[in-house]
Amino acid sequence: MGTGAGGGPAAAVLAEKGLDVVVLEAGPRVEAGDFTGDEAEMTARLWALGATDAGMTLYAGACVGGSTVINDALCFRPPPEILAAWRDRHGLAGFTEAAMAPFVDAAWADVHAEPTGSDHMNRNARLLERGAKRLGWAAGAAPRSVRDCVNLGLCNFGCPSNAKQSTLVTYVPRAEQAKARVLASTRVERLRLGAGAVSAVEARGADGRPLVVETPRVCLGAGVLGTPPLLQRSGIAAGDGVTVHSSTHVSARFPMPVHAYYGPTMAFVVHEFSDVNGNRGPGVMIESVAASPLATATALPGFGPAHADALAQLPHLARALVVAHDRSRGRIDAEGRVAYALLPEDMERLRVGMRESARAYLAAGADEVWLPVNGLPPVRSESDLVTIDAAARRPGDFALLYAVHLFGGAAMGDVCDEAGAVRGVRGLWVVDASGLPTNTGVNPQITIMANALRVAQGIA
Repeated sequence: MGTGAGGGPAAAVLAEKGLDVVVLEAGPRVEAGDFTGDEAEMTARLWALGATDAGMTLYAGACVGGSTVINDALCFRPPPEILAAWRDRHGLAGFTEAAMAPFVDAAWADVHAEPTGSDHMNRNARLLERGAKRLGWAAGAAPRSVRDCVNLGLCNFGCPSNAKQSTLVTYVPRAEQAKARVLASTRVERLRLGAGAVSAVEARGADGRPLVVETPRVCLGAGVLGTPPLLQRSGIAAGDGVTVHSSTHVSARFPMPVHAYYGPTMAFVVHEFSDVNGNRGPGVMIESVAASPLATATALPGFGPAHADALAQLPHLARALVVAHDRSRGRIDAEGRVAYALLPEDMERLRVGMRESARAYLAAGADEVWLPVNGLPPVRSESDLVTIDAAARRPGDFALLYAVHLFGGAAMGDVCDEAGAVRGVRGLWVVDASGLPTNTGVNPQITIMANALRVAQGIA
């Protein structure tokens, strides 16, 4: 079930092992020829939107390929500190770097993760790089899962050139070559259980008719918004321990055109404030991010003419994404409702990320920096940075606070054992990010893929 970073690799491995694989994907199948590049149209066709009870927006992919079709293609190996935490705090002794390495290497190769060369550093990325260099920060270009990228700037809306190596163009075709059948627009509603084992999947097909797939083995890869609710609707306790990378955008106006809607949507990353991969910061990544018109509009504070005037500066805007390594934990219920209260320390991480993003842009020569906080005037000098601490105290203070990296709800060490098998139910595994016991502190697609390959390899 599912074709994203978890379901796609699992389907490929299981089909190549000779199992008779049927893949059920709730979203439609949209191929490169149908990716129009229209931000509004593609967002409606490819994205799923949700929200927490506190007003944080949640995003996920809703198509064949899942979130790998709409992500920014950044690739990071699982940080050693995260694997150590899984071993030490969650009882997952097998998650050593050595044990994970073959699966991480395989995922890395399968999606063609490669360093981002200077020819793919657009002006948006260069400006963040300039600020980081002038401040002496740890930072650099990040690897991306692309092949022959032509810098269209459309990673988030389906790659029309198929350069981005999403599971739509990697693992799903591999599974189909091994005779897996992929049923798009087919939503799983419930699992049939009996005598301590799974026996069938109840779904509803693209034509709206009920569909039952009888099977002794089911792998769940519907993501955090799909897998834990399905388990609960099927009578299995799940849903606790949900966590995210809380994220927000910072925009900076420069005197010269930036045209941040062209080129890689993400390319340059500041590690200075991260708390993984040997860094000792508070737990924040700062990543260059595209200035697509609608996405930029949602993150700019203000209303009416003032907001329109700000958006009219779009060609001159550089943008950065603040990605917080949350410690908060929440819950998703059987209906998909998410309760998630940000801890004060996570709010502080967001303030650090906004403040340091603004500092980097000022160092790079920005005329002013616009923070995603309602009522906060533009930052034009270092002395203005103190205003951030008093203004951004609650999620409701943000013009846009969101998360696209979601974790937990059916985690190993809790709902599942270390092999990804759901405790107490034979023949049922979780292969997506809901099976991970914590967030990763970095963009997670390689970690999710590697774990899915590991779980699938262990299924007879």
